[in-house]
Amino acid sequence: MNIKPLYFTLILALLMPFATLAQKELKFDNQVYEPTIKTVQINSNGNSVESVIAPPVTRVNRQQLWLSFDDLRENADYYYVYFIHCNADWTPSSIRPNVFLNTFNEFEITEFEFSSEAKQKYVNYRFAIPAFKTSGNYLAVVYRDRDKEDLILSQRFYVFEDAAAAGVSINRSADAGKRLNNQRVEVTLNYANLKAVDPKTQFKVVVKQNQREDLTTYNLPSTFIDQNNKTIRYQNLGDENEFPGTNEFRSFDLGTVTFTGRNVQSVKVVENRVFAELRPDMPLGDGYLQGLDINGQFYIRDLEGRSGQSTAEYVNTKLSLKHPQKQDNVYVLGAFNNWQKNESSLMRYNSELEQYELEVLLKQGWYNYTYVTDGQDPFSIDGSFFDTENLYEVFVYYRPMGGRGDLLVAYSATAYNSRR
Repeated sequence: MNIKPLYFTLILALLMPFATLAQKELKFDNQVYEPTIKTVQINSNGNSVESVIAPPVTRVNRQQLWLSFDDLRENADYYYVYFIHCNADWTPSSIRPNVFLNTFNEFEITEFEFSSEAKQKYVNYRFAIPAFKTSGNYLAVVYRDRDKEDLILSQRFYVFEDAAAAGVSINRSADAGKRLNNQRVEVTLNYANLKAVDPKTQFKVVVKQNQREDLTTYNLPSTFIDQNNKTIRYQNLGDENEFPGTNEFRSFDLGTVTFTGRNVQSVKVVENRVFAELRPDMPLGDGYLQGLDINGQFYIRDLEGRSGQSTAEYVNTKLSLKHPQKQDNVYVLGAFNNWQKNESSLMRYNSELEQYELEVLLKQGWYNYTYVTDGQDPFSIDGSFFDTENLYEVFVYYRPMGGRGDLLVAYSATAYNSRR
């Protein structure tokens, strides 16, 4: 393994003044605005794998979700959070905070813990997200010292109400040429408890696969509206309702750094930093990957420590893919990098070893990932199959006549081809 010492603390110290002084622009997406912020999650309260990897969704008037993140600095800071109500397309709505909250829209994050055993020093922060009176999409925005221009991170989550009902069915593609590769999602909406003068425009349906923004269909077009029975069907036979089945996710286990876990080839400590190299991957192509996964998510755990959140190491992790050089860019995607194709997920080609490589700093845990390209067939490396187990979420939004924003009136999560 060719290890390049990162001198991470020194680099962060040099970057911090520039990150602080630079103009930060709020993005209505899962985003971090400083390089020391890592491992951002919003999930249900609880330590089980199921609660940690569950979608960040809760009901109105229920306090269930937690925001957590690490700051790779030794000293704690004064962090605050506020919330923005958003429409179905994640543009900010006109619904004011006094409508969706019972309290003032500024909360100090007071629960934090210093890392105790890890070589990389950090502070782990946790915040219990309050209950909301109004359904919809929400953006949590963390900032420093009550200065809302000094952004730290933003993170999406959902609050729904049971004002409508969404029936979901998943079938093979209607296109004979895609029946082995795609999954078609059909939705039937019943809105008997809601008043809709123009249901075609007042309702919006969003379908998401495995919590992936890159596999999300916004504003699914309706195919039939029955205003007498207050039902709407979304059963398009074209590409609108179809998703690539993709493949089961690849995985690796960094739960221990004293020996090699699953798919880990080597672990070393160099200059008080932990380095891990994964076993080289091969393209899957037409090969279906058997086995259980966690649908692209990650689960923090430290098998030797008392508490993974504060004892887990940060590991400089190297992934490699044996593949001839392509004209298209190759990326590593997973929940750990918000499924975002950018410089941080872009692999570099090593012509000497004839492989693509990527190094990423990850907290100890169990990780799922996949390889995609930005070409015409983004799933050519890992393949796509109808048989793949996937989680489909359906979000139904409704805007009353004269309403100031989209309300999330129905939510459904369907585990297709589930093996659990």
